[in-house]
Amino acid sequence: MTARPVPKRHWRSYDDAPLPTGAEALNEPFGAFPSWFMRITCERCGQERMFSETHAAQRDMLICDIIAKMRHDGCGGRAGRVELLTGIEGASRRPVRKITLIEGER
Repeated sequence: MTARPVPKRHWRSYDDAPLPTGAEALNEPFGAFPSWFMRITCERCGQERMFSETHAAQRDMLICDIIAKMRHDGCGGRAGRVELLTGIEGASRRPVRKITLIEGER
């Protein structure tokens, strides 16, 4: 089994290192955030979906490209609010760090 290459710039979920801004994070590959989650809220129906970087096939794609291609299977809506999270609030032992990529109305 070969190890996945880690991008030059990366932010681990357990570090205390300063986080990039939302605009900076949009121009990084999803793999630059190992073990992070992407929470996406549909602009049309408001349903939230969580995607794990660990299981993502698109980890080498830029986050802005991933978001641009996404549609909600249920209603066809686009991403309204998008956040990167280090864990799931209420379930993680460590404090959850968050980067808001796209501010939504909901």
